[in-house]
Amino acid sequence: MVIVQPFFGSVKEYIVTVLTQGCPFSVPERCPHPDCQAAGSLIRWGTYERGALTGEADHRIRVQRVRCQVCGRTHSLLPGFLHPHRHFVISLLQQVISLYLLAGLGWRRLMRQAQAEYARGPARSTVREWVASFAYGAGQLLLDALLRHLLALDPGLDLSDLPPEHLDRVPDPNRRRRLENAHTFWLLAEQLYAQVKQRQSALHFSAAQIFPFLLHWLQGQGLPPRLFWSPLLVTTPTQPF
Repeated sequence: MVIVQPFFGSVKEYIVTVLTQGCPFSVPERCPHPDCQAAGSLIRWGTYERGALTGEADHRIRVQRVRCQVCGRTHSLLPGFLHPHRHFVISLLQQVISLYLLAGLGWRRLMRQAQAEYARGPARSTVREWVASFAYGAGQLLLDALLRHLLALDPGLDLSDLPPEHLDRVPDPNRRRRLENAHTFWLLAEQLYAQVKQRQSALHFSAAQIFPFLLHWLQGQGLPPRLFWSPLLVTTPTQPF
């Protein structure tokens, strides 16, 4: 399993920290697997290398593994600038989804802007996969969980926002419904951030870091810290969380 760890520096700063000081994260207190949850059972269990692509450079970083001495499962301590199972940094993922889902940019305009900003940005097919996976993850699997949590915090929550008109151009009704739900998810996530920030004034995440904030919120709820779920993989859940 992936355990997302807060790291508010850049990819380069993470690499330097690992080289000079070792892994910057302490070992979590409990095994995160729902069938285990053993306390004080995790030990460091080597590292592995993976990519961290910023759109300007392709970095290789070391990720710490930990192993539970009770259940034998291994987990990875993933720095918070990455999303599980995605090589591009989460800030770029968030920007692309925002341009498509909130700003309403079509594929051509979106790719022109991405190519203008990033010398080594994602391919068009990659961007399409991001949008489809976010629509499935946020719009199909996670929306109900977020809504339940928000209503518990604020029973008078305003849910009157209508889907944006630019999503009307999506011809497939199932895909359009997921995108509309994903748009609602994003708006509700901003309300969740405001609620949490009001209660925790020392919250380290800024309002612009909505995706990293959501990964940590999901993890705190005992849910997989993932916003992007490919609907094409057999390992992807079919029922909402």
